[in-house]
Amino acid sequence: MNHAYEILSVRPKAWVSVETIQLVGMESQRGGFWPRLCRLKCNIGWETVPFISSFLTPTITNLDLTLPRESNRLLQPTLSLLTHTCHQLQSLKMDVDAFGPLSGGEMGCLISASRHTLRRVDIRSPTPPEIFPVISSLPRLRDLSLQDPRFPNQIAPEILPRLEAIIFNGNHGSNLTQFLKRLPAQRLANVSISRGETIQLSTLLESLRGATATMNMLYLSPVTTLDHSSVILICYFTNLTSLTIRCSCEELGGLCSFDLTDEKILELGETLAHMRSLSLGAGCRGPRHVTFTSLTCLSRMCGNLESLSIRVDFASIVGGSDQLNHTDASLGVNSTRPSGERSRLCILTVGNSPLPDIPRCEWVVALALVSIFPSVKFLFSYCSGEMHKRWDKVRGDILVCQKIFHITRARGKHLDT
Repeated sequence: MNHAYEILSVRPKAWVSVETIQLVGMESQRGGFWPRLCRLKCNIGWETVPFISSFLTPTITNLDLTLPRESNRLLQPTLSLLTHTCHQLQSLKMDVDAFGPLSGGEMGCLISASRHTLRRVDIRSPTPPEIFPVISSLPRLRDLSLQDPRFPNQIAPEILPRLEAIIFNGNHGSNLTQFLKRLPAQRLANVSISRGETIQLSTLLESLRGATATMNMLYLSPVTTLDHSSVILICYFTNLTSLTIRCSCEELGGLCSFDLTDEKILELGETLAHMRSLSLGAGCRGPRHVTFTSLTCLSRMCGNLESLSIRVDFASIVGGSDQLNHTDASLGVNSTRPSGERSRLCILTVGNSPLPDIPRCEWVVALALVSIFPSVKFLFSYCSGEMHKRWDKVRGDILVCQKIFHITRARGKHLDT
């Protein structure tokens, strides 16, 4: 029987027994158990490493390696084995929990073996300095993800114009802005930067101005402030479908000057019409947060929005001071959604947004949310204790409101017919 497997995941005995791995290994040696295997996901452990050679084939193009700390000694011989077989890799992901600094020798050999085919390199461990010259020699590289990149300036400038995705995570890379300024960025579609020290948002956005037409996804964390100049720069990226900006107090604790207002939300909503996912400081502990009017604006302006994470002041809508009539008048010409089409939002994260201590508050908030986001399925909050219980009550009330709205719409259609 010819088993035409294309994807294989090999994990320790917590998922797959040693007996099963041995059986698969013997079948493979007898007749090529998976002649068209192109994706291999392997957790390198003492139970699996003796049989890795049975799974290897030159057809593998996507390789995903995970190595826990207890298997650290197996890394170098495993990489050497892979280097002798895998010469057509298009995507390489390595998640290595090393005891100390990771040696780049064998890793560099594995990358070099697929020098002419590799398009994506994802190293989820402190990046060895020896890797940068190897990465710089990849003519087809499009997607680069590095953990703790201490020396990003060592990447050769000739590969920079070809990059479409850059993901940097870690506490180092103090010369990050200088690196981005070297980046022509004409093709960049995805930039994700997560660090252990704060990011100067306006400076970083200015360095990415070359990618205003191509950028789809932007993730920046942690950010010290979101001022008016930063909002103006974000609005240049008109094709954004996903925007995440986490403020410094979410990541580093303490207070920050993350100045998020209704006016800024209105400006973003008017410009970023293609947005599907928006996250702006939902866990912020600062005194400023947007009102319920902002949610209404986003519901009407961003017709494709499916996920929203933001800190909201619900006291205004509960108290009756946050009227929606003026919003209807100002947003009628700006809405990207056809008349009568409902909002697509299904995931709403309110972070640590408090609920005011007012009778029937939970019901009023649920009714207001369903009125603008009728398709919402998941409501998340970061609150704990009594406030967490109150948000649980809001979730239950949302389901009740949706059932009532559904029955009402059904009866309306029945009467029309």
